[in-house]
Amino acid sequence: MRAWFRMASQSLALASPLLLANPATAGAPRLEDLVSLVALGSHDAGLLTMPAAGRPDRPAPVVVILPDTDGAGPRTGIYAQRLVENGYAVLEASFGGNDPEEGHEASVALPDHLPLVLAAIAAEPRLDLWRIAVVGLGQGARAAVFGLAKVPDVPVAGVALLYPGCDAALAAAARSVAQAPRILLLHGDEDTGNDPGACATVTSAFPVQDHVRQRVLAGATFAWDAYALVRPGGRALLPHPAATGRRSWVQPDPGVTTMAADQVLALVVATLGRP
Repeated sequence: MRAWFRMASQSLALASPLLLANPATAGAPRLEDLVSLVALGSHDAGLLTMPAAGRPDRPAPVVVILPDTDGAGPRTGIYAQRLVENGYAVLEASFGGNDPEEGHEASVALPDHLPLVLAAIAAEPRLDLWRIAVVGLGQGARAAVFGLAKVPDVPVAGVALLYPGCDAALAAAARSVAQAPRILLLHGDEDTGNDPGACATVTSAFPVQDHVRQRVLAGATFAWDAYALVRPGGRALLPHPAATGRRSWVQPDPGVTTMAADQVLALVVATLGRP
């Protein structure tokens, strides 16, 4: 744990405290007191949302959401809303969020995403450093595993990996994860970029197998939650998180998204406890 806090303190020169913050007010919290921007490195930012029913006498457990290539927005918001409504603080990171048709590179490398977010959490007294979970979508799920592999002993209790693009590189990173968070790898059986066998290899690669689970959602494609990117009832090809230039079919599904959000919430409750 000390190793991570040393890393966090060194990163604070880049990951400064809240860019926009307001003092707490008496009575019901105002929207501007619950939503703030957080610096992540020198160029990127995240959106921190505090629960309206949070307890002012103690810091809140926090869930980090690492987005796919399109950045934070409606897709991450689906999970953020469910978590905030249940009393958790949520930090939605955005690292050079892309237009998926443009293919712009993120401003920092994937392995650096998680350490920068954790450093920002260390700078925010309203957040509980000992109760952190991570949810990654697509490329953000890969960033979560690469980040855990890069930084030993980070205080992350649970990680939900949604359609991460299971491949040999992700399995190799999983083998290097020294800590033992609860892991949920969630993908669909109609997702050509997340073969069940390849995802099983990734889950079995984590050195500590206690509470490592693979779940397959029936009828789900890649990015089942991409409502903002695909017209209702339509299909599209979106960038695959594991391969530059490769694309996967997407058909958003409200039912699948609800099931996924339920499983993400269940993981968070199991690892962080009730707020």
